[in-house]
Amino acid sequence: MTQILPFPTDRHAEVHLLLPWYVTGQLDAVETAFVAEHLAECGACRADLVQERHLADAVARDTGETGDSWAAMAARLDATGGVPVATDVPRRRTRDPLRAVRRAVMRPRTLRWVVAAQFVAVLALGAQTLTQRYDGRPGAYHVLGNASATRSGNVLAMFRPEASEAAFRRALQASGARLVDGPTASGAYVLAVPGGAALARLRRDADVTMAEPIEQAPAK
Repeated sequence: MTQILPFPTDRHAEVHLLLPWYVTGQLDAVETAFVAEHLAECGACRADLVQERHLADAVARDTGETGDSWAAMAARLDATGGVPVATDVPRRRTRDPLRAVRRAVMRPRTLRWVVAAQFVAVLALGAQTLTQRYDGRPGAYHVLGNASATRSGNVLAMFRPEASEAAFRRALQASGARLVDGPTASGAYVLAVPGGAALARLRRDADVTMAEPIEQAPAK
């Protein structure tokens, strides 16, 4: 019997496309909260997030070695009389076209805009969907309905369902985090975490299943 594989839902597809920008901190507050809410509910997408982080780290290392400025390129062109010098670029088999696109997006900014332009329509549609989805109706995402909480909180976190209140407080105290809002409908909490080191301590806590930064929108 032929096995029928289910296609991912639109929500999964939206989050999957936004993950590279989420990892590199280029989403606005609404998009970041949308991705973080879905990650709180979806283990598969959390696994994809881990892979995206590994990929971003690898690209960052490559970028550090080769440089990403037009000045470096111009200097090389001047040194060779205006003729580009071929460099040894390892060929990669791109069995997954979407992964190849995501890889290109996170390359130096001189190439990033070319690929990013292809997704402008997708991002605009996602922003419109979020505006309609989180309009204060019952069941709407709690953080987005609380503007002051979104401004003062900078991390969305989830804890093991069986974690006790004492364990919850211990995790906050150990990392220096402060509870701002929550839990949301999906069981997530908005926290104010003082810095990157504190966020790393929070992520290492055995009772914490997710801790992701929330991109802050400019205060009006």
